[in-house]
Amino acid sequence: MINKRLRKLFSLLGVSLVTLSISPYSFSSDFSLPFYNASELGNTYAGWAAYANDASTSYTNPAGLSRITNPQFIASAISVQGSVPFVGTASTPVASVTGKTNGSAGGFAPMLYLSAPVFNNKNIVLGFSENVPFGLGTDYAKTSLVRYAATRTQAVDLDLSPSAGFKINDQFSVGIGLDVQRITITLNHMFGPPLAIPDFEGQNHLNGWGVGYHAGVLYQFIPSTRVGVSFNSQSVFHTTGDSILFTPISEIRTTSQKINITLPARAQASLYHDLNRCWALMGSVLYTHWSTLQQVILQNTVTPIGVIPVIIPFQYHDTFDYAVGANFAPNNQWILRAGVQFLNAPSNARDRAPNDPTGKMRLVGIGTHYQQNKCIGYDLSYAHNFFGRTTINYVTPLASVIGHSHPSSDVFGAQLTWNIV
Repeated sequence: MINKRLRKLFSLLGVSLVTLSISPYSFSSDFSLPFYNASELGNTYAGWAAYANDASTSYTNPAGLSRITNPQFIASAISVQGSVPFVGTASTPVASVTGKTNGSAGGFAPMLYLSAPVFNNKNIVLGFSENVPFGLGTDYAKTSLVRYAATRTQAVDLDLSPSAGFKINDQFSVGIGLDVQRITITLNHMFGPPLAIPDFEGQNHLNGWGVGYHAGVLYQFIPSTRVGVSFNSQSVFHTTGDSILFTPISEIRTTSQKINITLPARAQASLYHDLNRCWALMGSVLYTHWSTLQQVILQNTVTPIGVIPVIIPFQYHDTFDYAVGANFAPNNQWILRAGVQFLNAPSNARDRAPNDPTGKMRLVGIGTHYQQNKCIGYDLSYAHNFFGRTTINYVTPLASVIGHSHPSSDVFGAQLTWNIV
């Protein structure tokens, strides 16, 4: 018979799924989002596959669930606020304009995690996670300098994942999870002269489902030191939706637009070490197989010259990212966190468009945890993304945008952790 604590957890799961159905999502311009909870934002996720200190490990390394011996519920939220300035030249076949414009990048993401041992067997722990591992979002005005390349762009991958962790012995654990993912895509821009006078607006809205998996291992060398390795499979999405062309006198629409897109596989290796009772250090190496994303084809796209396929080049390359972080716990109630993550963008200067303007970046974070009692804990975190100046080189037969961008963003996080004991 399911005990009282598990009944509470299952009730929370039902409430969580209802909440997800009404939650809005939009995100910064970095397509791969390194934000899976608010607590470890302060460490810039340097303990990704090895920290395994709460139920969010169900996503980062499900083997770590074996360390969560009581049912646990986490409600976490991340807010990203950023700007995307552009300086350069925009051209059509009949005109060219040089200047600058500023777009926005930002959004809000709620994340939920649950974990519980299987009845009284603490060697098997089940988990459930909801988060957004991939997202892209930029907004430029419909009158901006870059409007013929992009106005509103958004791609959001919502991941719902049941998982399980298995403790093999006191040192070794393994875990696996299923990823059921839904992607929603918005690609809007303006058409200009000579095809459209005044400007026409093109909107494309698609969505679809994909399935993948993630797995991991966790090895505890000694009580103070552990290493974790995790893997996330690629996911293939077959999306469908609407393509719409708005002219001053009419609206032309098709409901048969399609995009097939593959989101890349990823692998993470992490080390965690307690120096003493107060200090802990951690570090991670993260690999993303971005080269699977070379281009996407928007089938049945409405344009001023008819319904045609449109090719979007990405030409992404594989990346390695690195993170280091530290915790300081002056007592049993407080933890102070800090970290830095070095991220390499998969895009290249030859094909980079203004709606994907990021290059190399450095994420610097701080955070704090307060444990009110044995059941309730709170986290607040902040990080700033330091971006380098990137080259924009968007060229098509109908429009070109050439110049540079220097994005910036701030990330805020808050989290509630409830240990059901």
